[in-house]
Amino acid sequence: MHVSINPGSGPVTEATEQNAIDNMGAFTADLRERGIDVDTFVRRSGADYGDGRYAFTVAIADGGSMEVQMPGLPLEQVRWLGAEGQDIWQFPRLYVDDSSWIWYFALGQFEDGDKPRRWANGTVHGGDLFVTTSTSGQESA
Repeated sequence: MHVSINPGSGPVTEATEQNAIDNMGAFTADLRERGIDVDTFVRRSGADYGDGRYAFTVAIADGGSMEVQMPGLPLEQVRWLGAEGQDIWQFPRLYVDDSSWIWYFALGQFEDGDKPRRWANGTVHGGDLFVTTSTSGQESA
């Protein structure tokens, strides 16, 4: 029997620095799409984990910054957004300030903790209770 606590957190084989740089461009574009005012990202080779992840500092326009360890695989193998056909178990984790996250949830680490976050399945974490209306017209939480 094999138990995996954080699938995707192990070494990333066949990784390249160029893929990681390209992925950071997509990651920061996703952050901007969420309304995060990203100023820039800077490569920090001295901080690499050495396991196929490459270190970058993401600077936010308000003066804050966070470190991202980006896997160096092609974007389609790293960017999990919960889309149809994406198997979360097949995607490597990014590390944001040393905590591991799948791409979609790594984006959420840059959001203001006081604002609700919309998860990949459309529900909201934080803020007001997310309520849906079923086809029968009854509300559920």
